[in-house]
Amino acid sequence: MNVLPLSSVPCAPQSHSGHGSDAWRATGDAASDLPSWTSSELERGATMASTSVSVAACAGEQLAQAAFTAFSNVLNELDGAATRVWAYLPRITASDSDGLDRYMRMNTGRAQAYRAARWPMAFMPAGTCVGHAGDALVVHALAMPGNLRAIENARQLPAWQYSSKFGPSAPPFTRAVVSDHLLMASGTAAVVGEDVAHPDDIEAQWREALSHLAALRTSAGARGHWRSVQIYVREKAHISAISCLAQHEFADQCERVLHAPLCRDALLVEVEAVADV
Repeated sequence: MNVLPLSSVPCAPQSHSGHGSDAWRATGDAASDLPSWTSSELERGATMASTSVSVAACAGEQLAQAAFTAFSNVLNELDGAATRVWAYLPRITASDSDGLDRYMRMNTGRAQAYRAARWPMAFMPAGTCVGHAGDALVVHALAMPGNLRAIENARQLPAWQYSSKFGPSAPPFTRAVVSDHLLMASGTAAVVGEDVAHPDDIEAQWREALSHLAALRTSAGARGHWRSVQIYVREKAHISAISCLAQHEFADQCERVLHAPLCRDALLVEVEAVADV
């Protein structure tokens, strides 16, 4: 697995070992794939479910069906409605003969699974979906007890309201979910409205993502600083720069910088984190 634990890595170019493409590979084990805050929530009474489904040979409607099965399996294992969901999809932006990419196909299955879930959802869960170097669609879902509410960002169109140019089913996630004690930000990137801002400018996209995180923290009334930060970077060449920026912004609260493709080719960096309320 190709990770940079920033608490022990200086701001200098690093060598990386990986799997073939030198990109990160999700394992299907939540303790390995996810930031550390999730284990604390399990001790508080949250429940977690995970699955890994081979999608190497899936395309088009087959991929949508595989996604429906994967998401349904984890949602129905939880003790309540999903609060936070992570998905890692191979070849995430590859397009099929109908002009739809694999992320769009996955969203069709994901949205259907959410509608059919055992536990009715009062709102879309917070979410992360990025690519990885494996062959399986990996899904992790967390259900938290207590009072929960969705948080959106006024500078971003809610993802579940995106236009049809992003596929037949809009991405079903909310920008953040807040509980009595924790703000959980979705994977956050340089999307303004529904379009990518600052294409080809990694530092500008980084600043945009941070501004979105700040807006979510303000809306939620969170008093704590961001912690358990996990960052996904599209291009290997940008990892050192983002590592330096993350060290400056988050210090030892940044757990990992991962080399992983994002859900749009123009997106270069994505950040997820939590903050105490």
